[in-house]
Amino acid sequence: MYRTQDEKQKYIDELFKDRTLFEWEVLHVSSHYDRIEIMEILAQTLVRNKLKYEINFLYLQSYDNFKLTQIINILFHEIANEWMSFATEVLYYPKREAVGELNDKARVKFIHDIAEDYYEKYRRYIFEEVADTFIELVSNTKQNNKTTKLIQETLQSDLIKNRQILEMHNFYQLYNRIEAAQNTKNSDITNAKTKVIEIKKKYTNSMIDADEKQRLHNLLDKAEKELSKLKNLKLDKFDPAIKRLKDTMVQTMIGMSHLS
Repeated sequence: MYRTQDEKQKYIDELFKDRTLFEWEVLHVSSHYDRIEIMEILAQTLVRNKLKYEINFLYLQSYDNFKLTQIINILFHEIANEWMSFATEVLYYPKREAVGELNDKARVKFIHDIAEDYYEKYRRYIFEEVADTFIELVSNTKQNNKTTKLIQETLQSDLIKNRQILEMHNFYQLYNRIEAAQNTKNSDITNAKTKVIEIKKKYTNSMIDADEKQRLHNLLDKAEKELSKLKNLKLDKFDPAIKRLKDTMVQTMIGMSHLS
């Protein structure tokens, strides 16, 4: 790729001065939609793994432990890790030299600025993931005092403002609503599976002609995609009250994050 070490170093210097080049080469990002895609992936990483004890309700011991303050730092480390992968796998740098390229304060600020910008513009995706874990917590709860205490604390916290419009003021009202949404989703999935089975049965019939087989193939492909999409839908898609709850939590976190 580069004939000499000097050429390689010149290219690295340019990477850390040109954000567009860095995003394209290191993060494989070139558009608003690419950034959304990468933030959806990072949201999963942050909420489900890196910060699960601080922003994932499935792991929180108490609402007092809920904090948004480390998100930008983790985003910074994730982007820095992408640089490490790029340097070692594409530029064939030893790990120590790849780390050494980040010893410059200007380069640290360069990556930190990207992390801050991504957070400012796309933090909604992180907060939606956080809200989803709260809904999952309620859905998975069966009269567990410790868990219901966390849910009740959260319902009464500043995280959920305008409670009067939510139609859910305590654990039992919320649980019943979420359970009903889960039952609706399960019923829809069952119906979609039945549809796939019925089409498959017709498709495997050796008596049908080529045109009909092709038509059924197309129908089967569409039905399987619909089933897959349905399985991945969150519960807020099945109940407007749950959607209002999720939207309220997200908007509050956006407001809270200005102070973080």
